[in-house]
Amino acid sequence: MFMTIYLVALAFFLLYKFWTSNYSYWKDRDIPHIPPVFPFGSSRDLALQRGFQGDIWSELYRKCSSQPFFGVHIMRTPFLVMRDPEMIRFVLASSFFNFRDRQPFKRSREPLTHHLFNLEGEQWRALRTKLTATFTSGKLRGMFPLFLSCSESLDSILQTNVNKVIDVKDITARFSTDIIGSCAFGMDMDSISNPNSEFRKIGIEIFKLKNSTRIKLALVNTFPDIMKLFSPRFTPKSVEKFILRAVSGTIEHRLRYGIKRKDFIDLLMILKYMNGDKKKSDDIPKLNLNDMTMEMMAAQCFVFFTAGFETSGSVQSCCLYELALNQNIQNRVQKEIDHMTEHYGGLTYEAVHKMVFLDMVIAETMRKYPTLPSLTRFSTERTVLPSGHVIDKGVRVLIPVWALHRDPLLFPEPEKFDPERFSDGNMALIKPFSYLPFGEGPRMCIGKRFGLLQTKMGLITVLKKYRVEPTSKTEIPLDFSPKCILITATEGPIHLRLVERTDHCPS
Repeated sequence: MFMTIYLVALAFFLLYKFWTSNYSYWKDRDIPHIPPVFPFGSSRDLALQRGFQGDIWSELYRKCSSQPFFGVHIMRTPFLVMRDPEMIRFVLASSFFNFRDRQPFKRSREPLTHHLFNLEGEQWRALRTKLTATFTSGKLRGMFPLFLSCSESLDSILQTNVNKVIDVKDITARFSTDIIGSCAFGMDMDSISNPNSEFRKIGIEIFKLKNSTRIKLALVNTFPDIMKLFSPRFTPKSVEKFILRAVSGTIEHRLRYGIKRKDFIDLLMILKYMNGDKKKSDDIPKLNLNDMTMEMMAAQCFVFFTAGFETSGSVQSCCLYELALNQNIQNRVQKEIDHMTEHYGGLTYEAVHKMVFLDMVIAETMRKYPTLPSLTRFSTERTVLPSGHVIDKGVRVLIPVWALHRDPLLFPEPEKFDPERFSDGNMALIKPFSYLPFGEGPRMCIGKRFGLLQTKMGLITVLKKYRVEPTSKTEIPLDFSPKCILITATEGPIHLRLVERTDHCPS
């Protein structure tokens, strides 16, 4: 009996010593930090995911308000948190090469993870250079009829819900699913009229955080070197099979019948089968496009889907929520929509592009509700910070976007919804690298233009004919879910009343 107790105590002692062996990491390097406490590290709530991640990081951010950066431990893993926009510029831009990767190891077992977001080094650079062509103004103009078609489907559903309380979170997510499906997969998802469509289910499945996933994420953060050996799976097999089948089926069909739709899959096919632009540049690394397998093509479509499915829908729903609470701002947006559609003879690409105040409203929505509450980078080289502090190779760096966007020193009255922050006259007052809805630097979101167009089309479709108003069921303020660790998502529905406009100017 005594021996059993002794062995258990010894095992616990050894675990404790191992677990806390690097708890002096930041102290040894003379870096300001929040002291870790066994076993959760610097924040029990963060380790146990008890609360919305944006709020938790904001609390830690405020604790170190006098520091340009500070260290924390999540469980036993050290993270360096950047507070000062100049330090953020150093990580995302000026020393980009040393912080170019987002994760500590590749998940090679999962074909759908071999996409632009996860690729590293020269392979990332080459593919990024090629895929950038997808999101030029010319390419988006070519896709615009696909956006219009999805907008018409959305309008038909809105017509059946006039003077009713609707969940704008659900409706905008279904609209976003159809846009992505049409532009990335060349398929009619019909999610707007059919909430139970297969693509809608797949989108929900991707962001569902199961307990098993929580455990794997905790293990990866706590034992990254050991977990490299196991390469745990995060993408459900059902999702992987569905995406691979959808992409391969679409490509085979287009090759057989010579179909072109001016969408994302068309570009991937050009890259693989026609080798794209024959012109080469010495400073652009060559990507062996003949080695771009069907799995790699599917991976690019997969990240297109995941990046746009929840994020754009979230921005649209939060924007409609704020417009419902700020009727004067909603009136101004609607006047601009009416004016531009009348001026350009309908809802054209040019009309949408010229809606400047709508751009300001969306920018303020993404300031108050950034879709990614934080950005992470992984140091690939030993780096000396401008302060003289040394960052070792392999250290995780975190940028608390939610906290930055709600810092009153950077954005006065941060809880106030004020689109005028983003007027031409006021934009110069925003400190560079303090506003990061799409990230910054060479790895900023490649689909920024696409996402903004998608968001504008959803909002215009609602606001050109209808008003949104709060109801007794509208939760004020919004409550954000702790279950979504990667993105900003409300805990429940966003209920608003849809009212037909009496001042609508038909186009």
